[in-house]
Amino acid sequence: MKIVFTLLFGVASLTASPTTYHGYKLLSVKPRTHEEAQIVQHIVSSWLLDQWSWAKTPGAGVDVLVPPRLVHRFRNTLGRRHIPVTIKINDVQTLIEQQVTNHKRSHTLPRKFDHTDYHELDEIYSILDGSVADFPALLSVYSAGETYEGRDIRVVKVSTGGSKPVIWIDCGIHACEWISTATCQYFLDQLTAGYGNDSQVTTLLDSYDFHIMPCTNPDGYVYTWTVDRLWRKNRVPNILCHGVDCNRNFDSDFGGAGSSNNPCSDYYSGESAFSERESQAVRGSIEALPDVRMYFSLHSYAQLWLTSYGYTEQLPANYDEQYRVAGVSVRALEAVHGTKYNYGNIADVIYLAAGSSADWVYDSAKVQYSYGIELRDEGDYGYLLPPEQILPTAEETWAGIIAGINAI
Repeated sequence: MKIVFTLLFGVASLTASPTTYHGYKLLSVKPRTHEEAQIVQHIVSSWLLDQWSWAKTPGAGVDVLVPPRLVHRFRNTLGRRHIPVTIKINDVQTLIEQQVTNHKRSHTLPRKFDHTDYHELDEIYSILDGSVADFPALLSVYSAGETYEGRDIRVVKVSTGGSKPVIWIDCGIHACEWISTATCQYFLDQLTAGYGNDSQVTTLLDSYDFHIMPCTNPDGYVYTWTVDRLWRKNRVPNILCHGVDCNRNFDSDFGGAGSSNNPCSDYYSGESAFSERESQAVRGSIEALPDVRMYFSLHSYAQLWLTSYGYTEQLPANYDEQYRVAGVSVRALEAVHGTKYNYGNIADVIYLAAGSSADWVYDSAKVQYSYGIELRDEGDYGYLLPPEQILPTAEETWAGIIAGINAI
């Protein structure tokens, strides 16, 4: 929970002074027993540290962002209990500065995606507009609503005409997960360039329409470029703090395990289910479509292909089928670059998480194949995945999605 940070964000939003992470370290902790895991969780909670990953089983690593004033104390406290701690990122600000300062922004907005770099929101929207102009018979863009700060939440429809079942993909609901948004951009490129040239893409578009929301949380995404690279939530103002975790705001056991009612928590679920314009945009868009055959929501990081449920350890009625298709996807993904993914239901593989889009889509929108995908990596860079990993991440994920679609 960024309680210490978020108390300052009200000022930051007015002054637009960047949040810096000089001396912050990403430490990996490996509790070996349930008791050690409880000790780690108690320290993280009581010290108000920002936890980047969770260990579902003893021996798995827990990634924790630790400010410089607490690094020595944190390592000594766990060392006295003989709980292993290693450094994954020695200085978080160094990685942030490398990403932002090396960004190859041109003086004029581009018309084509460069998949070796991350893109700011106005660049993304400019390229989408240019793509529609280049492929007028294939692409259209519609607005799913406006954010609190007045930005469009755009959906790109890729269709060869007629009425076909829909594949829905949304990206970037968590602002700091840049690789998610970049991967959606790659998908759009593959669909437009591939139709008529690539047999797999041609077959897909002859059978399905694709609706892709490349940046589900545009306010938060802009904030990660201008103020705080590690911002997760949207930017709605709350008492003392800003933001709601929009992937805890869906009506799937709203307010349950894995969410928070503290407005300063990174996992704050909001005042009520669908209180946020971003979750409303996803809901409204999906409900307006008559036949959504598959749903994919892209996140980072952990290298996981996840099925429902997140809010309970109970398995969905068609879990065996969801699991089978997930296995097909993961095997196809791994065949591209050898990247290893785990797969299974959210609550079992990662943690309990109520209010997620994937669970709402399965339960309420009745989409039988609903997946959350946690992209690269496993914590060496975490949310700060280098630009050189955009293309391989996108390539392998696209192979997994194609295989999953073909498996149903």
